[in-house]
Amino acid sequence: MATDNLVGIAEVADLAGVTKQAVSNWRLRYDHFPRPLQNLQSGPVWDREQVSNWVKGFRGEETHVLSFINLKGGVGKTTTAVAVAEMLAQEQRKHVLLIDLDPQTNATVTLISEEKWAEMDKDGRTIAQLFEDRLNPQNAPKFDIEKAIARRVSTINDGIARLDLLPSSIRLIDLQDRIPMIALSGNFTANPLEILRSALQPVIDRYDYIIIDCPPSLGTVTKNGLRISTGYVIPTIPDIVSTWGIYQIVDNVARFAADIGRAIPALGIVATKVQANNLHARVIEDLRAQRLGRFGEGGTLPQPPLLTNTIPQTVAVARGADVDADIRTFKGKYGAAYDALHGLTQELMQKCEVKKR
Repeated sequence: MATDNLVGIAEVADLAGVTKQAVSNWRLRYDHFPRPLQNLQSGPVWDREQVSNWVKGFRGEETHVLSFINLKGGVGKTTTAVAVAEMLAQEQRKHVLLIDLDPQTNATVTLISEEKWAEMDKDGRTIAQLFEDRLNPQNAPKFDIEKAIARRVSTINDGIARLDLLPSSIRLIDLQDRIPMIALSGNFTANPLEILRSALQPVIDRYDYIIIDCPPSLGTVTKNGLRISTGYVIPTIPDIVSTWGIYQIVDNVARFAADIGRAIPALGIVATKVQANNLHARVIEDLRAQRLGRFGEGGTLPQPPLLTNTIPQTVAVARGADVDADIRTFKGKYGAAYDALHGLTQELMQKCEVKKR
C-alpha cells in the first residue's frame, strides 16, 4: 500500500477536526474504531480511506455523567452507584469511570483492595491529591489523572475490563473545608468549583458513562461533581429520616444549576433497602405520587419521580462488598437485589438516551 494512503493520529485528528487527545480517547472508547494497519516507532498508522469513512459516519455521543447524592449516610448510595457502574460496564459493554468523591472511600474499597488503595493514596494517586495540589500552589503538583485512574476494577471476575476508578481518600476529610478558600490562598486564577472538571478534560471523552459517588453534603466537593454532571440520582431508604433532606438536595441543585447556567436534571429517586413493612409501603406511595414532604405543600419545586425499580434489603450485598470474596457473577454479589439493580441500570440508560434525543 502506498505510504501516501497512510495516516497517523495527527492526520486523523485533522480529518475529524478534533485534537489528537480526542482521537486517542475514541480508540479507547469505541470498539468499532478502525484498527491500525501497523504500529510504527512513530506511532500507529491507518488506511486513509478506511479511517476517513469512519470519521464521516461517526456520530459522537456525549458522556453521561451521573451523580449519586443523599445527605444521609447508610442509605445504599454507594452500593447503588457501584452496582450501576459495574452493570453498565459488564452487561451493557459501556466504558465507565466511577469517581469516588466521598472521603469515607466506601466505593473505592468496594472496587479495589485496601492494600492497593493505601499504595495509591501514598503515591498521591487519589482525588485528595488533586485538591491538595490546588490548596498548595507553591508546591509542584503531584496529581496525574492518567496515573490516578485504576483500570479494570471490581470484585467480579477479578475486575471488569471496561470499568475504571478514580479513588477517594480519607485525607479528603481534612481538605474539604479548606477547598472554598483556594481562590484566597494565593491561587487567584483557580476556581474551586472547576478543579475536577479541569482535571478530567484529557480523559472524559473516552467514557460513555461517568458515575460519581458524592459525599453526604452539598459542599464544594459535591459541587465539583455536579459541575460536570448531566443528571443526578437520589438513592434513599423509604423512611422519614432518610427522605427528609431530598427537598434540600433538589432545591440546592436547582439553584446551583441556575448559577452556572446549565441544567442538571434529577433523573429520579431510587428506593433502597426496601422492607415489607407499612412505613416503607406508605413512603413509597408518597414518592410515587410525588407528594413527599415539602414537595406536596403546593410549592413550585417538583419532586423528582420515583424510579420503577426499587432495591430490596439483602445481606448478599454486604458480602459482595468484600474484595477478597470469590465472586464471579452479579447474582452472587448482589443476591436478591440483582434483578432490581439490573433493571435500574437499564432504566437510567433509557432516561439518558431519551434526554440525548
